[in-house]
Amino acid sequence: MRQLECHEEEIHRCGNIQYFGYLFVFDESKCIAVSENIVQVLGISIDKILGLPINQVLPLLSADVDWDLAEIKKQIADEIFFRVVERICIKNVDYYLSIYRYDEKTYIEIEICNKNHLKATRLFYYAKYLEEKHGNAWQSLTVLIREIIGFDRVMVYRLEEDNSGQVIAESITDGVNSLMGYRYPEFDIPAQARELYTKFLSRHVADIDAPIFPVQGRDAADVDLTRCSIRALSPVHLQYLRNAGARASASFSIVIEGKLWGLVACQNREPLNVDLAQRHLCAFLTQYAVNYYLSEHQKENLVAQTIMGVMERDLKSELLVNSDIAVVLERFAPQIMEIAGADGLMIKHDRGSKAWGEIPNEQFQHQIDYYLSKQGDADLFSTSTFVYDQGQHAQSAVFPGIVRINILPSNEWYIYLFRKEHIYEHVWAGKPEKIYQYDQKKEIEFPSPRTSFDAWREIMKGKSIKWKNSELSFIEKVAQITQQAIAQRGGEIAQLNKELVRSNNALDTFGYTLTHDLKNPLSSIKLAAQMMLIKDDLPKDILRKMATNILDATALITEMMDKVYQLTQSNYVAFKTELIDPRTKILNVLESCKLQFDVNHLEFILGKTLPIHGERTLLYQLFLNLIGNAIKYSSKEEHPRVEVYSEKHGHAVHYYIKDNGIGMDIQDNSNIFDIFKRLPNSQGFEGSGIGLSIVKRIVDRLGAKVTVESELNVGTTFCVQFKG
Repeated sequence: MRQLECHEEEIHRCGNIQYFGYLFVFDESKCIAVSENIVQVLGISIDKILGLPINQVLPLLSADVDWDLAEIKKQIADEIFFRVVERICIKNVDYYLSIYRYDEKTYIEIEICNKNHLKATRLFYYAKYLEEKHGNAWQSLTVLIREIIGFDRVMVYRLEEDNSGQVIAESITDGVNSLMGYRYPEFDIPAQARELYTKFLSRHVADIDAPIFPVQGRDAADVDLTRCSIRALSPVHLQYLRNAGARASASFSIVIEGKLWGLVACQNREPLNVDLAQRHLCAFLTQYAVNYYLSEHQKENLVAQTIMGVMERDLKSELLVNSDIAVVLERFAPQIMEIAGADGLMIKHDRGSKAWGEIPNEQFQHQIDYYLSKQGDADLFSTSTFVYDQGQHAQSAVFPGIVRINILPSNEWYIYLFRKEHIYEHVWAGKPEKIYQYDQKKEIEFPSPRTSFDAWREIMKGKSIKWKNSELSFIEKVAQITQQAIAQRGGEIAQLNKELVRSNNALDTFGYTLTHDLKNPLSSIKLAAQMMLIKDDLPKDILRKMATNILDATALITEMMDKVYQLTQSNYVAFKTELIDPRTKILNVLESCKLQFDVNHLEFILGKTLPIHGERTLLYQLFLNLIGNAIKYSSKEEHPRVEVYSEKHGHAVHYYIKDNGIGMDIQDNSNIFDIFKRLPNSQGFEGSGIGLSIVKRIVDRLGAKVTVESELNVGTTFCVQFKG
C-alpha cells in the first residue's frame, strides 16, 4: 500500500479557480485555456473564445480601455513590473484585470473589486505607523493589515530551522482566542507550499465552501497557476481551515535573503474577499516591515561587532608584546566567555588546563574529547545537542552546548565553551502529529488535516540555546589572532605585517565605503518619499514604481552593510561566487545615477553583457562606482555619452565602461586607485576620492584585473578583466 505525502500534491497545477475570478491563458498566438465561469461574464461560449488572439479578447472584456498591446508586452516582460493591472467595469460590476507572463504563457485574470476603495495617500501614514512603533514592527504590521482587510485574526508566523513555525505577533478581534506563542508543525505547510510562497507573495481564499470552477481548453490540467491570484486551494488545505474554524484566509510571505522567513497569516470566521488592491497594499507593507526589521537587526549586529572588535584589537596588542600565549589567553578568558554568551570556558594546553564559570565534570570532558577524536579533530566544532552517557553522573549538570576551537593546529591547544541545558516548553496549536486516511479505490493512504488546534504542551530537554554565527565567527577570530601572533614570533613577521596593514586599511575604508556606495539607494528612497509627500493622488503605476524603488534600495542597503563589512575583514572571509549576467544590475545603476547626477539627456549605450563569475553585491558595487563615475564626469558635457559592453578574450571576459567626460592625465596608473586620490581636473564634481579604491579592492577580491585608458577632455575607458 502506497502512502501519499503532502509534498507530492501539485498544488500549482490544481486546474481550478475561485468563484470571484475569471482566467484566460494564451500561448504566443492564441487563447489555449479559460475558466468555465467566463460564460457568466461575456455571455460567449468557451469554444468561441479558445483560439482567439489576445488583442481580440481584451476588447471583449472592456471596450472603454485603449489596449496598447505593445506597451503591455513591454511591461509584463520587465523583471520589476511584471504585472499590468487595469480597473474595468463589466455589466455595472467593477473588476481588476491583471495581465502577466509566466511559464512562457500570458495570463489574464479578472477578479471582483471590493466596494471600499483604498486611498494611496494613506500609504505614507501606514509606513510612518510601522516606523514609530519601535521594537515591534511585526506587531504593528498585524494591526495595519487587520485594519485594511477586516479579518478576525492577523498573525505573524515565523518559520524555525526545522520548518515548524511559531506565532510571534498577533492582532485579533473581540471573542477570538489568542494564539500568541503557539507552535505549528512543519507538515502544516508542506514543502511545495513553502516554495510557492517564495515565488508569489500573497495567497487567499474568500470562502472555503464556495464553488470552484475548472480551467478548460488545451492541456488545461497542465496550466501552471503558480502566479495566479485566484487559484483555488487544495481540498486538504480547505479542510484544514475548516477544522481551524476559518471560512476565509489570506497570507503574505515574509521573504528574507531569498528564503521564506515566515508568513503574515490571516483568518476570518465568515467568508470575506480580499481584493487585488488590498493584497498589493498588504504585500507592500509586509516588505516594508521586513526592511525595518533588517535595519534594526543590522544595528544590533553593528553594536555586537564593535564590542567584539575592541576585544580583538586588545587581544592582538597583548599577544604581540607578551611571549606567553597561555597567560594572555587566560587574562582574556572571562571577556571571551561573556561575549560568546557561554556559561563556562576552559583552556587546555601543554601545561594543563584552566576553567572559568560552570563546566562539565572530568568524566563528561573525556566523553567530549573521545567523541571529537572519532570525528577527526576538526579545528572548530560546535553543537547545542551533545548527548552524554551519564551513568553514575546522572545528577551532574548537563552541558549540551559545546564549542571547541583548536588555537594551534600543530599542538593540542584548545578553547572550550559550554552552555547548560535550556528546558523549553512548546505550546503547540494541537498535537503535532500526522494523520492518514485510507482510500480504498486508489489503495493509498493520504494525509488528513488535523482536527484539533487546542493548546498542547511539550517539554523539550537535552538542548542548549543555539550558538549564533556571529559568536562562532568571533571564536574563530580569536584563534586567527593567536595564530598570527605565533607566526610573527616564528619568523613570519613580514607576511603578518602585510596582513595587519591590509586589515587596518580595510577598517579605515569601511566607513568611507558605506558612506560612498549608500548614496545611490538613499537618493532613490529620498526622491520617492518626496514625491509621495508632494502629490496626493499619484497614478497607480507611478506609485508601484516608487514603492519598488524603495524596496530595491533598502534591500541593497542591507546587503551592502553586511557584505562591505565582510570585505574589510581578513583573507579568511569566503564569498559565494556564481555565474551572473550583470545586465539588470547595470540598468539599475544607470537609472539610479541618472537621478543622482540629474543627467536626463544622457546617451547610454549598452552592448552585449556576457555572464561573469562573481558575488552579487560586490559586482553591483563595482559597476556602481565605474558607471557612476562615467556618468558624473561626463554630466557637464553638452552631449554626455556612456557606453558599457563586454568581449570574450580566450577564457576571460572583459567589460568596458567608456565615457566622453573630462578624462585624466594619467602619469602613474596605480595611484589613481589610492584612497582619497583625486585628480586636479575633478574639482567641481562631488566626491571624496574613494570610489576607485573601492573598485580596486573589489577586483582584487574577485581575482580580476582593472586597467584604464584616458585622455584629458576626451574621455576615459575602464576595462575590468574577469577570469573565465
